Amino acid sequence: MDQLRTQTINQLPSGAALIKRELCYTICFIFILISSIIALNLGSSSRSLPLFRFDHFFPRKLPPPFPHTHPLRACDYSYGKWVRVDKKNPVLLYDEDCPFLDPGFRCHRNGRKDIEFLKWRWQPHGCYLPRFNASDFLERSRNGRIVFAGDSMGRNQWESLLCMLAQAVSNKSTIFEVNGSPITKHKGFLSMKFQDYNLTVEYYRTPFLAVLGRRPITTPPQVKLIVKVDQLHWRSKQWKGANVIVLNTGHWWNKEKIAKMYGFFSPHLSFSLHALRFLGGCYFQEGGTINMTMDVMEGFRRFIKTLVSWTTKNLNPEISHVFIRNHSPIHYM
Repeated sequence: MDQLRTQTINQLPSGAALIKRELCYTICFIFILISSIIALNLGSSSRSLPLFRFDHFFPRKLPPPFPHTHPLRACDYSYGKWVRVDKKNPVLLYDEDCPFLDPGFRCHRNGRKDIEFLKWRWQPHGCYLPRFNASDFLERSRNGRIVFAGDSMGRNQWESLLCMLAQAVSNKSTIFEVNGSPITKHKGFLSMKFQDYNLTVEYYRTPFLAVLGRRPITTPPQVKLIVKVDQLHWRSKQWKGANVIVLNTGHWWNKEKIAKMYGFFSPHLSFSLHALRFLGGCYFQEGGTINMTMDVMEGFRRFIKTLVSWTTKNLNPEISHVFIRNHSPIHYM
């Protein structure tokens, strides 16, 4: 019996041998796993998403500016700087003959002499912007809606996009305002349709994006106008379902304008900017209560929370892409 036990013990591997064998198995498993991952990544096409990415350890070489292919990885286009245009890759520009430009926004015809401001392009950090292709943009936007809402910065963006897209349309008569309204400094809204693509590009003039109205009867006499920081403009219901929504505000949210502003409004437009007079008396209202001490930036901060809440509750992220812009330099002298 002791002899049999001795033989069994001698046949068992030692502790060191066991560790060596397990280590060998582990190394083989890791090697097979890494080989499989690399094979999957190398075999994936540029349009498919690899199972794992090694970009963090081995960053891919970025393509040169203005390539004809799509970016290899996600890019934060809002983080970058303005750079001079490369003469080898000039930017395609529209001129002031574009029929969708408001006369007040035609810089050269209104006396601006320099053209240096046309020789810059936006360059995001760490990635690139593809060259704008109007035909491709229109085709991708077929049967869609693009909405600009807010102040005159949004008006500039709306006009620029119209002029950029119109370059790819040979018959300009197929681009028209759906209600027959003229392209001028317009209160209310304008909706331009690209008939061949069933695409509408809309602009809603609502500088504060918030509800503006008359003061309640019970308020102090110095209150002439209120800005409701917890309510969006009534036209916001028309923005729902749009594929792209660009919201511009901030230009009017400053102490000089909002603290001295007094105006009239019609029941249909909520507020008439053409009736503005700087005579004082504008205050903020929240939850039915007028706050006599709230400053402009606090009012703006609370309204931005309202705006974000509205987008979350009223828009489908699978349908609508939302861009919110706030303060920016003035665009006139």
